[in-house]
Amino acid sequence: MDLRQSHPSMAAYDTDAYYTKLANQLLDDFKRLRLDLGEQTSSIMWLSAVLLANYMEDIVADSGQWRSFSALCQQMFGQAVPLYHDADAEYYPDEPCFEAVRFIVWHAATEKNDSWWNADDESLRRMATVAFERLDSVFEQSPINDELTDDINDMLQQASEDFQKMRVALIWTFTDCYLTRSVAGENLIEKRMKEAEDMSERMPAESMRMFYAIMHSIFAYKIGPLALKPKEYVAALMRTKSMLHEAQEIMDIEVLPMGYYRFSIEDNGQWLQLLSTNGKKIRVARDEMTVDDEELHKLDGCCAIFVKYLSNWHMNGIMIPIENMANHWDEFVKEDPNYKPEGTQDVTGKMLLKRCGGKEIHYFENREVMKDYLMKNIGYRSEQLDFLNRKGLTGKHPLFFIDKNAQKFAMHFSFGYTPCIADPTNPYYDATIAQDEAITMFWNDQSISTEAILYLLDHNYLPDIYEEPLFCSESSPEEKQSDARFLLRYMRKENY
Repeated sequence: MDLRQSHPSMAAYDTDAYYTKLANQLLDDFKRLRLDLGEQTSSIMWLSAVLLANYMEDIVADSGQWRSFSALCQQMFGQAVPLYHDADAEYYPDEPCFEAVRFIVWHAATEKNDSWWNADDESLRRMATVAFERLDSVFEQSPINDELTDDINDMLQQASEDFQKMRVALIWTFTDCYLTRSVAGENLIEKRMKEAEDMSERMPAESMRMFYAIMHSIFAYKIGPLALKPKEYVAALMRTKSMLHEAQEIMDIEVLPMGYYRFSIEDNGQWLQLLSTNGKKIRVARDEMTVDDEELHKLDGCCAIFVKYLSNWHMNGIMIPIENMANHWDEFVKEDPNYKPEGTQDVTGKMLLKRCGGKEIHYFENREVMKDYLMKNIGYRSEQLDFLNRKGLTGKHPLFFIDKNAQKFAMHFSFGYTPCIADPTNPYYDATIAQDEAITMFWNDQSISTEAILYLLDHNYLPDIYEEPLFCSESSPEEKQSDARFLLRYMRKENY
């Protein structure tokens, strides 16, 4: 069952006995090393064995999972495998690769541990060495699981034709595929389940709450080692099958998050015209609404998620019906997250840059100096900056960053990390502090934004991170720079 989790629909195959035996052989290999990986030693070895057996089954059949993952890594980072690189070695995505095995072992260890494992950790290297030796020695004799490849191909083909089947592919990517499922993903679904408990009147059954949680999650969150939406992994898998048009259809999916709508019934009850509180109009087939005709004609509104796929809008998850929405429409509109009172406008990055002399990042002695700057240059009143006094926004030398491409929410603040930034214009840079603390910026998404870190990486203002043991010591400076972008995604996951 551990092995089958990664199969579409958890299917049983004729080759299961072989790859289960291989997983147990790998586990025995690891145990013979007598390593101490801390409290999670057993679970790290177990997960490594399972994932490596999945990997072997995948590449022997060339089912496309590792091939598509590797292609994404090449496209995003310029490297076929994250963290581990050997420029002199021949790399083929459908054959065992030592660097790939090292990455999978590192990933398994990180999944099972609260702390980050160093890329050069000797125990993980020894595990990867014995695992690669076994996989490489049996590669030519390993049975080809054509059923796995056929099932993945069928899943993708059906996904390209039907909204419901497309969601099946996204669910498999989110919860089961050996390369993209994660504890973080499970926690996101659990989080949504708990939120659904507040709507128990509308979703009395646990199965209904689970359905809501999964349907929301597969479209809302970034998952897996690359912090991508499930649709991006599915599209990459399609591209390995030369399904280029179908992959673009998946990438073109448009999602309207849970929101309020007024609707009218048209065309003899066959279609509904919906108006969102943010002003967007969509046309939805009557069959998408999960109420009978009698109840539907009593309603004029609903709360729901809608997804556009293959040129049609579909209701996703559950619908909360609403009566007499027209009488309260103005109130719903004002509660919309995108509502702007008359006479107001979004503060764009372009607008901020103009007011701040074209400079994207600014460093200050303290909060009061920063507040004075914002009041003078951007025109904020003192009371509008009261949020800067919130508990948690502490630390010397705050910084203010402008995301120049943002159409709204372009202002980013950070407290405590200014000494880690080796910007020639930053008078507060301290190499000693940077060597100890700079890498913590990568997972501390509450203290510094992803957009700010990407700016700092683009300008090479975080040179101290490259001496961290999180990076493989054998990597070149250029490889470490690409791995920094991978680690930023890996550490921040859905918050990237």
